[in-house]
Amino acid sequence: MNKILFLFWICLSGCLLSSCYDESNKYGNGLVDSVFRNISTDTSTVVITSVLIDSLETSGTGVALIGEYTHSLWGTMKSTGYIPYTRPTYSTDISKTVVLDSLILSLSYGSYCLGDTLQYQQFSVYQLTEKVLLNDNGYLYNTSSFTYDPTPIGSCRFKPRPLAGNRLEIRLPDELGQNLLTRFHERDEAVSSERFENYFKGVVIVPDNPDSHSILSFQLADTMSTMVLHYHIIGEESNEQELVFAPNTSTHFSHIDHDRSGTLMEPYPAKDVEIPSKALDNRGVLFGGLGWFTRLEFPHLNNIMKLGERVVIESAMLKLYPELGTYSDINALPDSIYLYIADENNVVTDAVKDYLGSEVQGGTLVKDNVYNENTYYYFDVTDFMQQELGTIGINKHNLQLVLNEDSYTQTFKNMTFGDRQSKSPIVLQLIYKIYESY
Repeated sequence: MNKILFLFWICLSGCLLSSCYDESNKYGNGLVDSVFRNISTDTSTVVITSVLIDSLETSGTGVALIGEYTHSLWGTMKSTGYIPYTRPTYSTDISKTVVLDSLILSLSYGSYCLGDTLQYQQFSVYQLTEKVLLNDNGYLYNTSSFTYDPTPIGSCRFKPRPLAGNRLEIRLPDELGQNLLTRFHERDEAVSSERFENYFKGVVIVPDNPDSHSILSFQLADTMSTMVLHYHIIGEESNEQELVFAPNTSTHFSHIDHDRSGTLMEPYPAKDVEIPSKALDNRGVLFGGLGWFTRLEFPHLNNIMKLGERVVIESAMLKLYPELGTYSDINALPDSIYLYIADENNVVTDAVKDYLGSEVQGGTLVKDNVYNENTYYYFDVTDFMQQELGTIGINKHNLQLVLNEDSYTQTFKNMTFGDRQSKSPIVLQLIYKIYESY
């Protein structure tokens, strides 16, 4: 009989302990006057607004972006490279007789490209007629430009080989090469250290193929891409010589034009604009090179506070689904995107950080390589939502979804995603606990 009573009390104790984790529960057998419920929802409202940065700093990045590409939704991007050069050191003795062999523009491919590189591309090279000078703040932008002679001094039609380790070489006029060689050999003051960049102001490389399908990056750091003057000395056996003009690594920049004709962006200004997702057929957009980022707002978050005496957010996950048809092998999705915290004036105050709280959290990209229907980025935004719950007025914050700085200034990486009314809606998954009196 004692054994039966013992088993009875064990079962009863187990039932009491397990009941503490029910979704509706009384704490402490009446010692605490509250009950709680765990709620999970993925239907929270997220307001999406695409914002265009006024201008992007593209000088001094070590990269020139050159080419043209048409996005399926957002129009045609055309990027032009402005490259001034520094004065090289010329050491051939003035008593020697020198003869020009060639003047070659040699461009070293970078690691980034956008579009179909199996198609032919064509570049034309123009000579600058205006010296490239940095703005007072020390930068040049994707909107900056300087005048150049409208007659090209070189052109090249080619199939890009960005991953082959090759260089793109364009022959420039012998007349220009001879002029430079003569002035350097004769120690002309026009090409002295103080005057060279006023005399030879550099080149502009422009894509001029109307059927162009790609934008290429070229490395400009140090001597990765140069203008090389080949000459030889008469009467000497080992007489092949080179005069290497290196890019000015502080003043080179990429100028970018965006043709929005026929797109949903066409009616809007070219800068200082914010477009709600409804005006873009329920979309938000990130776009490097052009400068688009997205603001995310959560206007109804505080509504969950009405559901009980006290509400505590246990976890919050944000999922964004790139729209099918807006990315591909030749327009790959960014590896990472980021969330920053901004106040009511869109001034960034903090970042959504990793679980250690030390670095900005990069949205994890989960790829569906089979059907492409369940590809998404996700963020853990628990800390942000916990801090945001209950705030009102000027104390409320929004999230800014952005690319990293290099992606904005050195690439055209992009991502298009949908709001709650789209086919692949953004999802905020909340798990929260409601405490109630009884």
